[in-house]
Amino acid sequence: MDRIGWEPIWKSDRIPPRYASFAAPDVNVVEWADSLPPRASVLDLGCGAGRHVIYLSERGFQVAGSDIAPSGLRRTQAACAERGVTFYGNVCDMTALPWADSTFDAVLSTSTIHHALRADLQRAIDEVWAVLKVGGLFLLDLPCTDTWDYKHLRAGIVTGSHREVEPNTFIELQPDDIDGYLPHHYCDEADLRDLLGQYKIVRLWPALRPAPPELGEGQVGKWVAWAQKLTQATR
Repeated sequence: MDRIGWEPIWKSDRIPPRYASFAAPDVNVVEWADSLPPRASVLDLGCGAGRHVIYLSERGFQVAGSDIAPSGLRRTQAACAERGVTFYGNVCDMTALPWADSTFDAVLSTSTIHHALRADLQRAIDEVWAVLKVGGLFLLDLPCTDTWDYKHLRAGIVTGSHREVEPNTFIELQPDDIDGYLPHHYCDEADLRDLLGQYKIVRLWPALRPAPPELGEGQVGKWVAWAQKLTQATR
């Protein structure tokens, strides 16, 4: 279906510059990558057009990627070919990863994993657990309830511009945002710790900053977590 995931975005010429193939990496990815062993095997879950695949590959990591959008994988493959980077990607849902258990030293998912109902978000986190090796490190970010964005969504329910499809999960009914038709699950700390219950949480913090003046008072940003697998996977 054309509206699954980011397919209509990656097929278009409307890709936000920060997600482009050769855009600068997220600062949290840079710090996390500094903690990984040399030549670690890394999965980018929801790799899109390859921004972090390119960055991590050029740092010497062995990088694979997955995305539900075929056009995203094609863009990633083209960008990797342009840079002479080896890349193996799979078009798949994040709740059903095709790699064997204990394949990767590390997994990252930025601006992606929250685009799901909570049950599927939990399934995706459990899939990451399965494909990680023991000791492997998972980096993820999720929208935070203590933000201007969350208050805006709550207000949108009243005005009819948004719908809360389940607690703290919203869709935009007539999307202005490029990904507004997708579900957005927002977390407080307790919810995020529950989702990561089988992991050891190495670091967890709200990466928040003041909202732009045109939005008014409040903060914008996300939760960022480093979570480690300490025991063997079972599916």
